[in-house]
Amino acid sequence: MIEISDKITELKKKIERNNEKFYLSLTREEQKKIGQFTTPIPVADFIAERLIKNSKKLGSKISILDPGAGTGVLGLALVEKLFDLQQNKMIRLVTFENDPVAGKVLSENLRLARDYATNCNIDFDFEINSYDYILGNDRVAINDLYIDEASYDFVIANPPYKKLRKNSPEAELMDFVVHGAPNAYGFFWAKSTIELKKGAISGFIMPRSWMSGAYFARLRHFMFKLGSLCEIHSFDERKNAFGSTNVLQELVIVLFKKQNIDKIKYFYHNNINDLTESAGIFTATNMAIVGDEQRVYNIATERDRKSLLWTNQFSTIFQDAGLKMRTGLTVSFRNRALLRDKLEDNAVPIFYSDNFKDRLVYMDSSNSHYLLTNHKGLLQTNQDYIFVKRFSTKEEHRRVQVAYFESDCFKSYRSISTDNKLNFVTADDQQVLLGAFIMLASTQFDRYYRLISGNTQVNSTEINTMKFPNKYQLIRLIMEKSVTEILNLKQDQIDSLVEQFFPGGLNE
Repeated sequence: MIEISDKITELKKKIERNNEKFYLSLTREEQKKIGQFTTPIPVADFIAERLIKNSKKLGSKISILDPGAGTGVLGLALVEKLFDLQQNKMIRLVTFENDPVAGKVLSENLRLARDYATNCNIDFDFEINSYDYILGNDRVAINDLYIDEASYDFVIANPPYKKLRKNSPEAELMDFVVHGAPNAYGFFWAKSTIELKKGAISGFIMPRSWMSGAYFARLRHFMFKLGSLCEIHSFDERKNAFGSTNVLQELVIVLFKKQNIDKIKYFYHNNINDLTESAGIFTATNMAIVGDEQRVYNIATERDRKSLLWTNQFSTIFQDAGLKMRTGLTVSFRNRALLRDKLEDNAVPIFYSDNFKDRLVYMDSSNSHYLLTNHKGLLQTNQDYIFVKRFSTKEEHRRVQVAYFESDCFKSYRSISTDNKLNFVTADDQQVLLGAFIMLASTQFDRYYRLISGNTQVNSTEINTMKFPNKYQLIRLIMEKSVTEILNLKQDQIDSLVEQFFPGGLNE
């Protein structure tokens, strides 16, 4: 007699062959067009295990939703686990997939699962909806009070990652979570959470951008009204979770419960081939979710947790310390007609990220480094600033890269301009600005910033709302040091100085 576990192994192999054949038939462009990216079997199995481990006590009927089913990898991974554990339960899987080719494979896979269940005397049924989950359902989520009668014990999904227009039908339907440029995956997460039963749980694979991006602020507010983050799983490299399809996103696995939880458990994985349970890190929810926009820190390692604890000694946030970070004023490619290679009358210097050298700012004659003053909105007062590169590569050692702009070095100009790929920091007091320069240049702050941003872009709005020393602490940090001394400090001297006044940030 064939054991049930052997039969499940056989079922999984058949489904895997169907999936592989389907994905091999798609070009990269076809995958992008329909939002289809393969979920590796180990990832699907892992999410299913985590959902079951964190689920509440289940009744006699178990309902599962896979709203972006593709060929059914995720939903079926959970069904297979439940077959093994809940043989006396009635299991129902509801799927949505509007791509007809993927839908054919999905249908075949679900029939295989039902045949298996019949042979093992397991009560299993499924439903395939061949229309868009957000737009096609008559019982749509029209506001944040909506409750679907057909609620679910589990939601498991790898939703489409597609930017949408703000006036798209999806955005208009889900306007209660739209803020700025929307993305389809946020709509899937919000709507499916409405359809979860109270106390039930979902597991999603999503880009990390929802955790801190300004465009996802309303989504975060909405989600945290309905429930709490349960687990967040992050990976070592940006392309790790979907290596074969080269998805250029930093992806996380998110478990969300429709109830209040006071702690989030974070996990860090080297790669998708090693998803065995590691020692997770618990962080209090009220420490991990911060600010008016409710940004979520990603505490991947113990060092990350200590970096977050390090900020407890700061009594304010960046913008309340008399500082403000803004984005450079001139989008150069849109203002080519105003750019000049040489100085002319009615022109001022414009500074770019390639003007950085050893945390100081220099003119570089290799580019168009002068701007005509025709548009006053592109000009700013020639005063001391901290310049911060907006963009870096994921391979670079530092995310926050700074240089100090000394206005006296360019004192023949009343005004200057900054390229849009730079951020600049202002302060009313030069001593505060110099103290902020030391903090932003430190290894400790760079580690802290990485907790809130998975992007290679330094976002001024994020910096302005991050915890930071107050103006008196910043002045004390550079007391008895001249501007020249401060600007000549090496990296280890900067880190040592910050550690002296704010210990604990160099934890390993």
